[in-house]
Amino acid sequence: MKNILSILLFNFIILAESEDATLTVYKDGTAMIKQPVAWSIPSGYSYVTWSALPTGIYRDTPFLNIDGVDVLSQRFNDNIFTGTDFFKSLRGQEIQVKPKDGKLVKGTLLEISTASVTVSNQSGIISFNRNELEYLGNKTNELSLPTFNPYLSWDLKSKLDKIIKGELVYRTKNFSWNTVYRLKVLNEEKGELIAEAVISNSSDMSFNNASLKLVEGTLNKYKEKRPRPERANRPMAMAKQNDGLSMMDKDELGDYHIYSLNEKHDLGAKENITVRMYGPLDVGYSKKYVFENTERRQKEEPLEVQLTMENTESNGLGISLPGGKIEMYSFNKTIGLEYIGADNMGQVPKGQSTTLTSGRAFDVIGNRKVLNYDRQRKSEEAVIEIKVTNARNEDIDVLLIEHINGDWIIKDESINYQKKDASTVHFPLSLNASETKSVYYTYRKEWK
Repeated sequence: MKNILSILLFNFIILAESEDATLTVYKDGTAMIKQPVAWSIPSGYSYVTWSALPTGIYRDTPFLNIDGVDVLSQRFNDNIFTGTDFFKSLRGQEIQVKPKDGKLVKGTLLEISTASVTVSNQSGIISFNRNELEYLGNKTNELSLPTFNPYLSWDLKSKLDKIIKGELVYRTKNFSWNTVYRLKVLNEEKGELIAEAVISNSSDMSFNNASLKLVEGTLNKYKEKRPRPERANRPMAMAKQNDGLSMMDKDELGDYHIYSLNEKHDLGAKENITVRMYGPLDVGYSKKYVFENTERRQKEEPLEVQLTMENTESNGLGISLPGGKIEMYSFNKTIGLEYIGADNMGQVPKGQSTTLTSGRAFDVIGNRKVLNYDRQRKSEEAVIEIKVTNARNEDIDVLLIEHINGDWIIKDESINYQKKDASTVHFPLSLNASETKSVYYTYRKEWK
């Protein structure tokens, strides 16, 4: 009896699975996989294969980290079955074509592509749009089992019959992770910080009971002479109540930091999981309102709200904070938790600080005017007034940031200033509740 192979015209996915692997995930979209393997092999020569591989595997990276056996050769095969490639091999043979809402057509296959199929029969040469077909078919007596996933194979040599154990190590694309911080602002000085890792598996393979490690840092990448372009969230894992650090361990990986999850997780294909890294941690910060301008710019606008947080043990931290997004929430017993803004935070080593911008204050307004401007052939001078109004019921700290390019001096300033660099001046001041203050200064530039 003849077998009939039909290719139905809808998408299907065959997903591979991995058990007990260790995944080291990097922020450049790659991961290193260490997959445990075990085989019972006879003495002499043997041949073993492994097909549980994800899409995106780098072909030149797999190797067997195994003892007690000689690895004579390794082959990587990604001759994956596709309907188009299969039927291309049948050109000149008879196939069956079934249009949607049409009759079955038999003929000799002349040409096939992703867009069309062309056959020849007694009626002539007929071309079909593949989107209009229900199926293609071919009668065959010999149909070998098609390959749906790439696979690795090894030729091994052993002196004895034995069970060998080791790990298959390789690198692959389609994995990434990022840090999301949640800062609960309790008052003007104190809050709670939670750090979570969002780990993404965009490959077609699920990893069950996996050990996860996350690397913070930028790795150098090998550059080929002729590089070629390369072709649903899971609910957050329930965080146990703890003292902040027990869900993940941190270590150093050369010049990088590596965070190891203390518990194993299932990471499904096309899935994200969110796991707790740190927290909740009681942290402190200093709050200020910032008004930033350049030279002759005139404007009136609400001031930026900035929080500066020291990464020290005395401030509730003193840990290596990976870069990521930080979302900020205001909390009080009357209205509960409310979202007040987000910012990006770079890597913050221990002993350093980070400054976060949550948005602009509704009731702290800055007004900047150029009161006088005089430009001569070899000089320029401007008189600046900056007025800040605090309509809040609390005292606030304000920072005025002025950017001036060229060879300049400040004179006739109404308050003390700080020269931060060659083009930046800071005027720090404090305002009482419902107070308005004005700052005046003159900058002068000369050139030859």
